[in-house]
Amino acid sequence: MDPTTVGHHLALLELPPAVGAQPAATGEGPMRERLSSKNIPIHPAPDVLWNFEKFVVGRSGQVVARFSPDTAPDDPRLVSALDAELAKPA
Repeated sequence: MDPTTVGHHLALLELPPAVGAQPAATGEGPMRERLSSKNIPIHPAPDVLWNFEKFVVGRSGQVVARFSPDTAPDDPRLVSALDAELAKPA
């Protein structure tokens, strides 16, 4: 996938409609500015900013949390959201 192309990758196009309304991304950092400085098109919210954006999907199939590409996989906010969803009964 080349994020600099005019089109979107099919998976990125299908994700938002498939999971319903999107929560705001948590943990926004310098990624938006880095992309802009390289003349890479920036998609406005609620579109996916970059392919390392993280979505926590609950057992119902709905997005319950969303984290920006700047959020590290071990960020306490992400870990907490994952732990909370995994603790819910099946």
